[in-house]
Amino acid sequence: QVDGAKITTQCLLTARLDQGSLTMQSLWVTGESPLDMAITGGTGAYRDAQGTVRVWDIATPNERMRAEITHPATR
Repeated sequence: QVDGAKITTQCLLTARLDQGSLTMQSLWVTGESPLDMAITGGTGAYRDAQGTVRVWDIATPNERMRAEITHPATR
């Protein structure tokens, strides 16, 4: 969606980690930070992962994320 300089996009991320990968999804308005994303899937050790990820400074050299991951077996 484009509303002047405000652009809303579908944001999909995949993070490759030592024991597998995580996929995340959210809507993002260009320039907004932080962004909270839902964990939508994973592979390897993260196959059944659920939770949220917060991402700051998207599409900049300072981009970083913090994940809070839960597994059904540990709940």
